[in-house]
Amino acid sequence: MSGQRAGGTLKGCLLSYFKQLNVSIRLMKAIKPKLMLIQTEKGKLIVAKQFKSERSLIRQKEFLTLLREAGFQHSYTFSEAFPSFEYGGMTIGFLTYLPPHEQAFTYRNVAERLEGLLLLKKMHGTAKQIIPQMTHLPDQSFDQVQKWKERLAEFKHNETIIKSFMPEKVFQEYTTMGKWALKELGGEEIGKRDEQVIIHGDLAHHNFLRRRDGELFLIDFDLMSKAPAIIDELQYANRLLVYNGYSLEEILSMPPFREHRYNREFMIGLAYPTDIFREWNRVCREELWTDRRRMKVMYDYTLNDFHERMTFFKKIRRAAAGL
Repeated sequence: MSGQRAGGTLKGCLLSYFKQLNVSIRLMKAIKPKLMLIQTEKGKLIVAKQFKSERSLIRQKEFLTLLREAGFQHSYTFSEAFPSFEYGGMTIGFLTYLPPHEQAFTYRNVAERLEGLLLLKKMHGTAKQIIPQMTHLPDQSFDQVQKWKERLAEFKHNETIIKSFMPEKVFQEYTTMGKWALKELGGEEIGKRDEQVIIHGDLAHHNFLRRRDGELFLIDFDLMSKAPAIIDELQYANRLLVYNGYSLEEILSMPPFREHRYNREFMIGLAYPTDIFREWNRVCREELWTDRRRMKVMYDYTLNDFHERMTFFKKIRRAAAGL
């Protein structure tokens, strides 16, 4: 059902739902496109979330409940105030509200970068314990290398559009980085010999939420999957590079990453410019090139750090050659 049709938006679904329940709403405010903050007539705040399917909602609810019972308290819980429901092809569930801190979590400082990583590793450790109890495990195993192949292929397919926004040399260098990493990995799945956990899968900074009392929470498990922990760790490390000046030394100095100093897969994975491919592919897929503000950000993002990225890439190649 199109979000543009009458009643087809998340807000429209919720208004209809609460009307049927004869529940008055004091406040309904969008937090994100698929998240709505709601205050009922009784004054309690809850969050309505749109899930991609009922199966996804059930899986996340089971996972987060088991995590909590096993000792990991740093995520949201599902609210029992109202039952989940289906509406116009949408699956809507309700979460407890976590009042945010006035200072949002960021990757811009060293302390928070480490804090986020330690929380992620704590989640992995707990998730490993509860896998045998889960009855709604993700359907497919995760294959990072295949995903990277597809992302590079899409980037190359979009070459004509992308090269109208960046120099030929820059486009070719990013492509070279991706090709080199995939060639060195040899098509083998990363961490295939490692024990599997439940990974988060989307470690953007906004999926870490600092509650008003200062406690850090990990949220939004829509992309959770069963996979080796190194998949999340690589994504987290890749996201930090933009903020730490492409410092390999800082990455390898973080306690959870020290064990990867001599891990060839991890080192090679750091060289793959996944953020560049991801964001440019999104621009092309959603035809965002008419958004001047966004394109200025993309231009700066792609070019301002280019020489630092190249220096980092060369350092990774030298390090990988010795492993």
